[in-house]
Amino acid sequence: MLEILLTRIISVISWYHLAFFVISLAMLGMTAGAIWVFVRPDDFEAEAVPRRLAQYALRFSLSTPLAVALALAMPLVPVRSFMDFCGLLAFGGALAVPFVFAGIVLTLALTRAGLSPAIAYGVDLVGAAVGCALVIPLLGVFDAPSGVLVASALAAASAFAFARAAGDAGRSTSRWALVSLVLLSVGAFGNRSAAEQSATFRPAWVKGMHEATETLAWTRWNTYSRVTVDHTIEVPPTLWAPNRQMPEELRAPLAQRTIKIDGAAATMMAQDATQLERHAYLDWDVTSFAHRLRPDGPAAVIGVGGGRDLLAARRGGHPKVVGVELNQLIVDLHEREMRDFSKLVDLEGVELVSDEARSWFTRTDRRFSVIAMSLIDTWASTGAGAYSLSENGLYTVEAWGIFFDRLDDAGLFTVSRWWHPQSPGETARMIGLAMELLWSRGVEDPRRHLFVVQSDAVATLLVAKRPFTEAEIDELQGEAIRLGFNMLATPRKTPSSELLAALWQQGDRASFWSWARAQSLDLTPATDDRPFFFNMLRPGDWLRDKGEVDAMDVSFLGNLQATQTLVYATLVSLLLTLITVVAPLRRRAEGLRELPTRMVVAACAYFALIGLGFMFVEIALLSRLNVLLGHPTTSLAVLLGGIIFFTGVGSLLSERAPIQKRAFALAYPIIPALLVAAAAFASGPALAALSGAGLATRVLAGLSLVGIPALGMGLGFPLGLRLVGRASPDPERPSLGPWLWGINGAFGVCASGLALGSSMVWGVPTTLVIGMVCYLALLPCTRLLVAAGRQ
Repeated sequence: MLEILLTRIISVISWYHLAFFVISLAMLGMTAGAIWVFVRPDDFEAEAVPRRLAQYALRFSLSTPLAVALALAMPLVPVRSFMDFCGLLAFGGALAVPFVFAGIVLTLALTRAGLSPAIAYGVDLVGAAVGCALVIPLLGVFDAPSGVLVASALAAASAFAFARAAGDAGRSTSRWALVSLVLLSVGAFGNRSAAEQSATFRPAWVKGMHEATETLAWTRWNTYSRVTVDHTIEVPPTLWAPNRQMPEELRAPLAQRTIKIDGAAATMMAQDATQLERHAYLDWDVTSFAHRLRPDGPAAVIGVGGGRDLLAARRGGHPKVVGVELNQLIVDLHEREMRDFSKLVDLEGVELVSDEARSWFTRTDRRFSVIAMSLIDTWASTGAGAYSLSENGLYTVEAWGIFFDRLDDAGLFTVSRWWHPQSPGETARMIGLAMELLWSRGVEDPRRHLFVVQSDAVATLLVAKRPFTEAEIDELQGEAIRLGFNMLATPRKTPSSELLAALWQQGDRASFWSWARAQSLDLTPATDDRPFFFNMLRPGDWLRDKGEVDAMDVSFLGNLQATQTLVYATLVSLLLTLITVVAPLRRRAEGLRELPTRMVVAACAYFALIGLGFMFVEIALLSRLNVLLGHPTTSLAVLLGGIIFFTGVGSLLSERAPIQKRAFALAYPIIPALLVAAAAFASGPALAALSGAGLATRVLAGLSLVGIPALGMGLGFPLGLRLVGRASPDPERPSLGPWLWGINGAFGVCASGLALGSSMVWGVPTTLVIGMVCYLALLPCTRLLVAAGRQ
């Protein structure tokens, strides 16, 4: 529960690309806790284990709110200096502390408590899987910081149970655990009941800026985001890209409220949507340009936000407008919480749907004259993390194909993205994505279907189901001139921008892909296999400074910030691993010289490879689930719950594996490799086949997708330990256990960042293949270990 809740909290207080860091911190802490038990045996003698279980469970309980409070109070900024790196190091170290205590408890329970390992492991896995599932309803009732207090209270209940089992030795701890349980439970409900402005346990800093709670009128959390609404202000209309030619009378102040998603992505809610004539300023925003050509027929808007795009569609003349919004909190604002102010749902013809856009458009049989998607990103999409929210899944060839199929015969699909004249990379990738979509539908000349206009910092793309007629081009040109919009590219005009002109001149699909791969920015179309539309920097540019990147792309869009954070977070994971895992193990390394060198090398390589392979498969599957489910926290809960459960089943089944038979001992790594290959092969078709299914069906499919490789991966650790035990059966020799546990954890910690980088650069299938290769590479290790056992 804590691991998933921290991803939600970090997405608020920092940028989304740090959220993946939590998996590394959890693994790091659990591994360090296990190593602590191994390197300090005098503290964990048999008679002390029951008491230590209770004590360290209580420390886990009490350290959790303290570590999270420190994270909530710390201004975390992008790493641009050595001191920023030190801040990230301190941040990661603090959040790893509770997991260290949890790792000590788990290690003692499984290896020192005299319990049946199978039963203890099974109970632990059930608890972990249930914890993953509980996060979803928990965040429907509590905010994420209060949810952390609930998790801490459960840990206190654990400490109380361990203390009762310890008898007289645990009496003092049981009293403290009971007091902690009561106080944490009261604190969780009290913090939940308090308004955000008066809540004690809340983010003090959001995206590196101190949050002024006095400006907040409303705050809610869910699995998707934290949404805040400011008090009403009277200011001129807020547009994405207004033009100077807009009449002055339309600039008069009007009542608005600022909606912020996770403290960064802002949109404005204007008062009283039913008074359409009061919102004539929307006609002058470049994002509404498509309605000039297609003012009739039903329209659909992806991303409701403050309701501005739906208002623009109704003003354009569409009698029916459907707004599809993933975030239920946004829909609740318009339907209940602020209905009297917004009145969006009271506007005739407006319908709001709370659903993931790809899934809803796949299921519906409606057809639309216009489908609009304007600047859909909550800064999550720019994040280079596996936890990037659903926006990345909306900017792929497959997603655009789904939307394209829901247009009527003369329909328009319109997308607006950021524009920078010196570095139009995002606009170029948007146009390239549309060209690839049209080529995939058999269109010979995509340029006859495209019209691109620009105003201020926004470019709007129109993609037509059928080629634009000469009359339609005349009409669009006339409207663009009247509204003062610049025409970047039309069926009659080649762009003046050198980059866009080169793109526009690509006459066929093969030449386009060859050209896109050769650019300094990655302009190849994003696909479900590599759904990172917003990350265009090549790996060689990831560590450039801001000035250099600004010459290639607009750094504020997050490319630089996301990718550099990925690199620095991986370095922090490596450094913390050296400090907390490798350094303590070296204190007991002298005895390893008594063991055969080839056996030690084979054993260490074996456990390093399963650490790498496991994380490469896990991170790749998380990317798949994000696209399949569309809900990031649900995806993480399904992944962790599924992988924990099925890996546990695989581990328990390993007890029956005939490891004493030479043929099986040599060849069993083929089993997880084949199952990973099966998951890699099935995941793509599964995304295509299930994109229109309900959420429950997609969750079950996600669990199946995770379960296939997890069953095989669960064999790796226990069978490896048994092989090493057979290769070094002498009880007088030093145990390799601490080293193997530490090496496995250390490589797993660092692999999460490497796997994410692999998915960004080469795609999710390649990351799965790397995981499969890691398991196949176990074959030489098992051969050496079997040979050592025979000797």
